[in-house]
This record gives sequence, structure tokens and C-alpha cells, in this order.
Amino acid sequence: MSSKPVIIEKYNDDWPLKFLELQEILREHLDDLALSIEHVGSTSVPGLASKPIIDLDIVIDSMELLPQVIKKLNNLGYIHEGDLGIENREAFARTDDSVPYTKK
Repeated sequence: MSSKPVIIEKYNDDWPLKFLELQEILREHLDDLALSIEHVGSTSVPGLASKPIIDLDIVIDSMELLPQVIKKLNNLGYIHEGDLGIENREAFARTDDSVPYTKK
């Protein structure tokens, strides 16, 4: 098993802006499937040093919607990873650094 070094950066004022860009793309592609899309994790805390990874939560009304969400996120380049051991949570990872795939 290879280990990657953990990179911690000083707080970056661009992190909230990057989240807003991602939120807009996700809202556009998820339509009314998402009740809300929230910026979470250390990059969401102003002034906090962090790994430079924008974490977000997509809140849906029912787990019955999950297959549709998985399909739409897959089209954007996200891979469904399951609950990763936390009940009622579903995780997704980017397939590469170009995700989300958009017309832009």
C-alpha cells in the first residue's frame, strides 16, 4: 500500500468561491433532487489551515432518490464509494482532477 503525504495549506480565500462554483454546477445537474448543497469540512472554516480539498454535502429528501443522484454525479465524473462505514451517508470521489466534467 502506497501512502501519499498529507498536504496542509494556509487558509485560502478562494475555497469558498470554489465551493460556490461547485454548488452551481451540482445544482444545475441535480435539478430538484438536492434539497441543499452545503460546504463542510475544514475548508469551510474561515482562517483554518486545511488539506486543499473542498468537501460538500448534498442533502436529498429520500434514499429512494439515491440511484438518480449516483447516475447524475457519475456523469459529472464522480464515483460512488458507498457509505464507507457510516450509516445513512454516501460518499463520492472524483475520478480525476478535471471533475466535475462540464461544458465549461
